[in-house]
Amino acid sequence: MHKHTHYLIRQTMSSYTTKGKKSAYKKKQMTRLVSILEEIMNKEGDPRLEAIGKRQIIRYWKSIEDESNKTRREKYSILCKFFYRYNPKITVPEPREH
Repeated sequence: MHKHTHYLIRQTMSSYTTKGKKSAYKKKQMTRLVSILEEIMNKEGDPRLEAIGKRQIIRYWKSIEDESNKTRREKYSILCKFFYRYNPKITVPEPREH
């Protein structure tokens, strides 16, 4: 991932990381968010955040079906928070329970 993209993600989520208590959970969620977005960009072959939409997120959910529902829920939570701040037009589809 390009340094500028990483910086943009951190800058977008600054209100999430600075409000309230700086917990280990928030740090874990930020690391998760960066890795999720990096994985999606690598799979799609497009290094731009603007290229990520509903279809790419659905493909990501299908690729991690082996993970537990709790983990997928936590990933859904941080993706919702990110896209709410970055581009509210994108609605993050919920992962299917299994």
